[in-house]
Amino acid sequence: MQLSFCASCPAPLVDMPGADSQVEDAIFALASHIFLQTPDASICLDALERLLGVVRLQYLILFLTFVRAAHYWTRVHPELEFEEDIKELLATHEALAACILNDPEAGSDVVSQSLLDESLVLRQKADKSGALLAAIVDSSADAIVSKSLDGVISSWNGGAERLFGYTAEEAIGKHISLIIPVERHHEEVTILERLRRGERIEHFDTVRVRKDGTRLDISLTISPVRDAVGRIIRASKIARDITQRKQIERELRESQERFRELAAALETQVQLRTQELERRNAEILRQSDQLRALTGRLLQVQDGERRHMARELHDSAGQTLTALGMKLSQFAQSAKQDPAQIAKDVEDAEKLVDQLTREIRTTSYLLHPPLLDESGLRSALHWYVEGLEKRSGLDIELRISEDFGRLSREMELLLFRLVQESLTNIHRQSGSKTALIRIERTGDNVYVEVKDQGKGISSDRLAEIQSQGTGVGIRGMIERVHQFHGELRIESDGSGTKICATLPTKTRSTTEQGRFNQAA
Repeated sequence: MQLSFCASCPAPLVDMPGADSQVEDAIFALASHIFLQTPDASICLDALERLLGVVRLQYLILFLTFVRAAHYWTRVHPELEFEEDIKELLATHEALAACILNDPEAGSDVVSQSLLDESLVLRQKADKSGALLAAIVDSSADAIVSKSLDGVISSWNGGAERLFGYTAEEAIGKHISLIIPVERHHEEVTILERLRRGERIEHFDTVRVRKDGTRLDISLTISPVRDAVGRIIRASKIARDITQRKQIERELRESQERFRELAAALETQVQLRTQELERRNAEILRQSDQLRALTGRLLQVQDGERRHMARELHDSAGQTLTALGMKLSQFAQSAKQDPAQIAKDVEDAEKLVDQLTREIRTTSYLLHPPLLDESGLRSALHWYVEGLEKRSGLDIELRISEDFGRLSREMELLLFRLVQESLTNIHRQSGSKTALIRIERTGDNVYVEVKDQGKGISSDRLAEIQSQGTGVGIRGMIERVHQFHGELRIESDGSGTKICATLPTKTRSTTEQGRFNQAA
């Protein structure tokens, strides 16, 4: 249709075609066939030569070539900014257009010759602008690549060379899969399908491969390229290296993950600490209950000891005092009736006084033996063992060396009470007829062992004693030993029970340490 219209137009053209006129549309349509080398290119070239003449046709083709080059990038990649360089290029195109169509005498031979003379300067300006445009594209930090709809590379700028490592000679003519990892080939299939549908793909983050095998994180912007009649003929691609951005994103994600792990670990630690505090609080409450129970039992023991002392005084000293009173009454009567009986009554009264004195001394010694302070642990234990053998019938063997020496007052009292309590338990509960006491000094420690051959302690009762120290006597022994940072062990089976204690001789008790701190 455009060929028929051009054939009907008067030739050559004298006036500049109006904007958006049918003549302008016809000229550009015919020129497009020439640029694209379609099957009708030769016929269109002849038609344009008839309308414009040889010289004008050359200028028109030159003009349209540079206009197409300039607007190709601005239309396909609007994110590129050319600024003053594009203005200079377009100004050159306008000058060429004016030379071609705006001069009414452009058809004469003289004018044609002048245009040919002037064409050298215009070509130089156009070449300079075209070179500038090419330099801008080539010097871009981004990779700018064009390819066919089959994925074959048709252009490859300097940015692409720097980014991917392939030169233009190595890349042009090769398939774009040259830089695509094998596992991402499906992406290119999807991209080409979208381009054929006329879609523009923006900010598509993916991975590509350099010539040396290094993988790159890049962001792609891909646009379809159309010809003059609107057909999509190829694709233009801008690839930007986002490796650093991706690295920052990965580091940020890793930092967030570490923060979440830290927060989770902290939460776990808080929960564990809370559980530990709850457990300790429960332990403190349990110990508090035990302390209250122990306090109650101590009060009971105190009352029991008072009853025992009262009974002992009543049964021994009280009876002796009653007998003494009766003797004194008899002495008074004898003094009136039989003076000869006075001497015998006085002798009996003296015996009763001696007996009372011994009983009171024994009771006092049992409460706190004076020999412990005067002569030391060895003498006090010998006295106590001899008295207990007479009172209880136990056969007690005491092994303590003569050169055992003296310890601190608190330590000697602790060892005496430990032996005393152990022998009392043997006498009252074990059913054993014998007992062995062994006390040794080894270096800076004292070792005490009290052993019987009685019925022993049941395993359940022994476990209860070892875990809670039930029983006032056992609890008292454990607390006394712990005050001196010592260790107490209780072993028992069907053949008897053994109580062992090891105490450091150079360590102050907690009570003594408290008094020392107060004095300091």
